[in-house]
Amino acid sequence: MATKNTQVKAKNSVGNEISLSHSQTDSPILDVNSLERLNTFRPDLVDFVIKETGEEAKNRRRREVKIDWFTFIERMGALLLAAGIATGGIFGSIYAAANGYEKLSWIIASTCIGSLAIAFLKRNR
Repeated sequence: MATKNTQVKAKNSVGNEISLSHSQTDSPILDVNSLERLNTFRPDLVDFVIKETGEEAKNRRRREVKIDWFTFIERMGALLLAAGIATGGIFGSIYAAANGYEKLSWIIASTCIGSLAIAFLKRNR
C-alpha cells in the first residue's frame, strides 16, 4: 500500500509562516469509523464494501505475483545474455589466439569481460 506525504511551507520577508501537511494512502480498506458511519445511514453497503475490499485484495495479490514473475524472467534473461556474451568473448579470444592472433585475442577478451564488469558495477546508477 503506497502512502504519499506532502508538506508545503512558505515564509514571507516579515517572518509570517504557513505550512500545510497532507497524507494520502491507496489502501482499499476503510477504517472502522468510516464503516460505522456508513452503517448508520446505509447498512446494506457495509457488506458490499467488505466484499469489494476482498476482491480488491485478491486482484492486488494476483498483480503482485505477475509483477514478481516478470521481474524474475527479466533478471534471468539478463543473466543468461551476460553469460552468453562472456562465453562468446572468451571463445572468440581463444579462437583468435589459436590462429596466431595473440594481440587480437587479448583485445577481444579484455573488451568483453571489461565491458561486462563496468556494466555490473554501474548498474545501480
